[in-house]
Amino acid sequence: MVLELRRRARALVEDPEYLESLRRRIADGKAPKMVALLLQWPERKSRDPYEKRRGKPQLSVVTPYAVVGPHAHDPLAAREKAMIEAQEAEAALQARVGEEARITQATAAAAPPEDPPDPDALELYQPET
Repeated sequence: MVLELRRRARALVEDPEYLESLRRRIADGKAPKMVALLLQWPERKSRDPYEKRRGKPQLSVVTPYAVVGPHAHDPLAAREKAMIEAQEAEAALQARVGEEARITQATAAAAPPEDPPDPDALELYQPET
């Protein structure tokens, strides 16, 4: 019953003859209740069944055979996966470089300092022939 009433009301509102008649009555001041209703309508509008529904996202189901849901056929999934793997590889490389730098610093600090060259030491001289 309610659906039929809504269908008939929609058909009436979309009828050009009715809309023209309503415009004339509003302009003549013969439809004050309709003017008040039209001014209040945007605030009280109920959910239109044809409008896209907002709220919780659709339910996704993962089965052993396929993924069913809004993200089942994501064309950018492969690119996103490759980018994540590249970021992880870069992070691992940076960690290795940092570790090697720490090891180099530790070995340099632990090694005995080299003896400075002796200014009185003899040098081997080889003349050019």
